[in-house]
Amino acid sequence: MKRPFVRLAAALLVMGAPGAGALPPAVTGQDSPEEASSDEPRPDDPVNRFTQELLVTAADPVLPTEAVHSGREIEQRGGRDLGYFLRREAGVASFRRGPIGLDPQVRGLQETQVAVLVDGTRTFAAGPARMDSDLAHVSPRAVERLRVVKGPYALTWGAGSLAAIQAETFRPPFGDAGLELGGRAGLAYGDNASAGDVYVGGWGTSDALRFQLLAQTRSGDDWEDGDGNVVPGDYRSGDARWSLGARLGERGLIEYIGGYQEQSDVDYPGRLLDANYFYTRSHSIEVQWSPAAARLDTAFVRVYANRKDHRMNNDEKPTAQPNPDRIPPFGIDVDLPTESNTTGFKLALEGGAGELSWKAGVDGYALRQTATRTISRRDRDIVIFEDVVWPDAETDDLGAYLQVVKNRPGASLAATVRADRVEASAGEVSEFFRANTTGDLDQSETNWNAAVSGRFRLDESWTLSAGAGRAVRTATALERYSDRFPSTKFQIAAEFMGDPGIEPEESFQIDLGAEYRDGSFLFQIDAFHRTVDDYITVTPDPGLPRRLPLSPATVYRYLNGDEARFSGGELSVRHRATERIEWSASASYVRGEDKLFDEPVFGLPPLTGRLGLRVEAREALWVDLDWTLVDGQDRVASSRLEQPTPGYSVLDLRLSWEPARSWRLIAGVENLLDKRYVNHLNSLDPFARARIAEQGRNVHGAVEISF
Repeated sequence: MKRPFVRLAAALLVMGAPGAGALPPAVTGQDSPEEASSDEPRPDDPVNRFTQELLVTAADPVLPTEAVHSGREIEQRGGRDLGYFLRREAGVASFRRGPIGLDPQVRGLQETQVAVLVDGTRTFAAGPARMDSDLAHVSPRAVERLRVVKGPYALTWGAGSLAAIQAETFRPPFGDAGLELGGRAGLAYGDNASAGDVYVGGWGTSDALRFQLLAQTRSGDDWEDGDGNVVPGDYRSGDARWSLGARLGERGLIEYIGGYQEQSDVDYPGRLLDANYFYTRSHSIEVQWSPAAARLDTAFVRVYANRKDHRMNNDEKPTAQPNPDRIPPFGIDVDLPTESNTTGFKLALEGGAGELSWKAGVDGYALRQTATRTISRRDRDIVIFEDVVWPDAETDDLGAYLQVVKNRPGASLAATVRADRVEASAGEVSEFFRANTTGDLDQSETNWNAAVSGRFRLDESWTLSAGAGRAVRTATALERYSDRFPSTKFQIAAEFMGDPGIEPEESFQIDLGAEYRDGSFLFQIDAFHRTVDDYITVTPDPGLPRRLPLSPATVYRYLNGDEARFSGGELSVRHRATERIEWSASASYVRGEDKLFDEPVFGLPPLTGRLGLRVEAREALWVDLDWTLVDGQDRVASSRLEQPTPGYSVLDLRLSWEPARSWRLIAGVENLLDKRYVNHLNSLDPFARARIAEQGRNVHGAVEISF
């Protein structure tokens, strides 16, 4: 069954304001490799146009519960990277630690609680300080579709899927004639931070061959908040993404997808260190076959490798300078090289007959993480000590799943089961770590996951959806093996001690939703409740001495709490009032309780609402006005030093004009009223002990040509 996606032609430019595109249709989603990169030409979509779409769903991605946003809308709503773009989605937020690489959060879930895939491959942060999210090393210019599943329903995607995000990069459709060529080139600039973006891409397609290549360079400098204060924000980034695919007769397809990114001199005001560089290399080979057997539709194999090198320093931090009023009084030099390498595979079979369809598969990954920190006296170039941050940590996961879907007129039902075998181990650790932790360094566990969901059409306007699922997330290398190293999940610049035998988190979530659709009017509401048993949290341990004299006196331990509870949901309305005017509104909220401490879960976004208005002066010219309203957050984990934040509102203005089919111009002003504000999830500056402020007024523009 083919996915009837809306494929609107779009040239990906500077992406900005929320939602003023056409009403998205209900669709039937399939996680089929064939549909993730369809080899059929798209009607009304010339090959020299770049397409994108965003899918967001609270229930199973194989059911018709996904909201589909056209590529044109993604282009208008995005930002410098994918994490910034996802801030605009109801129920999704992101952490800012620096200028790029924002880390997404889905309904209060964060980091590895959210399974992240790029073109179906697993990729993990390169740094122990999580300067980069799992999405940080794929260019927004390359992404054709971004899918967000807000619950434990993406079990066929991979392990640990309490929620999931998948980025799928552009691949041109196969043609039906001789070789056709196309491409695009563009540039963008924002005056606050002097953010520049230049890119060029080209592709070709025929009835038997397709290929594409995209190259991009991005850069930015320090930015000013609404009060004129300067926030460190330098970065340089070069990206390349390519693919080559060939049909194997009438039933097969083989494709190679590759990527390279180099980032350098990246400021991280929310971290103790900055980044010298990131080097990321990605390679994947996919083979797909559609056999003649009646009950087997598709066989699919993917093998891949993602390699990341990273290095951190403190050259521009206060610790690099001498200070007679602190201990130590001399400046120190911190050098921290790291590697995070993932190798994986997936084997999947799909088939069905009549109302029933099924998919079964096996997937796995091997994650290798190493990091060593060296601290020296700057004035004498003498090594003070060297310690292991990631002690050759290894995490291996092998999983198997089975999913059955029944589609009937007016109703769809899906059930999925998954099992994962996890092996974790570490190399040499310090004597202090061995003396102050219990349990073997080598650990193993078997994790069981299951989900059911359904969608039911009541009449021509009303549709109800429901789902329930259990998913299990294994602990990270820092949660197991950290030897008094800062945490990525908790914003305080303290030291944290791991636990090799820490138990995996077990999440159970229930979802209920309703949708009303009547012509140009759309209303959607979704609610959820989640409990997480053995929730991994932290507690202070006064008996542990700190590793560094500059760290806060209190050292924390990772441990399994009793339970964490989350509840909340999203509401959205969209209406095309006239042929030229459309308005939209949305709101989202999540509430969480850490039962071990009887206080809120650390790091939850406050109540957030958005209003949008689009006026189309004519077909090729439109203006967007968007207003974001965020409540103050005073429900904080005070025992773990989380600070409240005040509310704020931000107004954005954008204009797009297509003077010709091959040209597009975009201009706009973000934070039109030049207000100073901070997102509650932003990290604290570890020296000033204040959250990183967002940009003040930013005037930006972009131009692109398609050929």
